[in-house]
Amino acid sequence: MGVQLPDSLALVARGWMHGNVVVINGEQPALIDTGYHTDVAPIRAAFAQLTGRRLREHLATIALTHTHSDHAGGVQALVAASGAVVRAHPDVKRMVDAWDTRAMWLDTTGQQLPRFQVDSVLMPGARITLGDIQWRVIHTPGHATGGVSYFWEQEGVLVSGDALWKDGFGILNPWSDGEQVFADAADALNRIDEVSPRIVIPGHGEAFNDVPEALSRARSRLDYYTRRPDRLQVQMVRSCLGFLRLARPDLPESQMRTITHDMALWLQLDEDDTARAISELFRD
Repeated sequence: MGVQLPDSLALVARGWMHGNVVVINGEQPALIDTGYHTDVAPIRAAFAQLTGRRLREHLATIALTHTHSDHAGGVQALVAASGAVVRAHPDVKRMVDAWDTRAMWLDTTGQQLPRFQVDSVLMPGARITLGDIQWRVIHTPGHATGGVSYFWEQEGVLVSGDALWKDGFGILNPWSDGEQVFADAADALNRIDEVSPRIVIPGHGEAFNDVPEALSRARSRLDYYTRRPDRLQVQMVRSCLGFLRLARPDLPESQMRTITHDMALWLQLDEDDTARAISELFRD
C-alpha cells in the first residue's frame, strides 16, 4: 500500500503498461502524464472524484514528464475532449514537432502513440502552477530525452516520472539516445537527492517515502548497467515483449516474434544471441 498523498492530489496507477497519472485539484485542474492511449476512462473518473467537476469542461493543463507512449499516449484524446494546454521540456517539444518516432521509441517496439502537440515548454528550474500548487521543474533525463520531474516544495512531493522508482528507474537506451544516458541518469538521481523529497510519486507503482533507500538501490542498478550494458539489451527486449502482450493481445505470435526480433537487432544483439533470447522469451 502506498503512502497517503495530500488531499489535492490523486494517483491513477494501472500497472506498467500505463504510466501513472497524477490528478491535481484547484481553480485550474491539471494532470501530470496520461498513461497509454488505450484507456482514459479511469482518468476521467479520478478527475471527477477529486475535483467534483467533469474533465471535459475543467481540465486546464497536461504536464508531461516525458514523451514515451506509456506516459503520453492519452494526450490526444484528453486534449480533444477538454482543450487542455500541453506543457513539456523543450526536447520533448522538438521531438513531437518533428514527430521523431525513433527518438520516442516507436520505430521498433510495436508501441502506438496518437499524434499530439506541445503548446509551451518548461525550462529546468522554472516554476509552474498546476491546480493551485506551485511546482518546480527538475531536469531528470537518462531514461528519456527531455525527462523532467515536478517538485512541490511545500509538501516535499516529487512526481519523478521514470527517473526514480521504488526499486530502480526506467530502462536506459544508449542505442537510440546516446551513450550519455548513463551520466544523465546519474545526474537525475543527484538532482532528486538534492531536493530531498518526502514523498515520491513514480512513473509506475505506488507512491513511497523511503526515498534514500530507493536512491541507493537506483544507484546500485545504474552502476551495474554502466559496467554491463549488454544486460540492458536483454532487458529492453523482454520489456518490449511484455508491453506488446499487454497492449496488443490480438497480435498473432508470429507478428510478436517479428517485432521482438527487429527490436533485438536494433539493440545490436547478434543473430545467435537474438535467436536464443527470443526462444527463451516465448518459452516463458
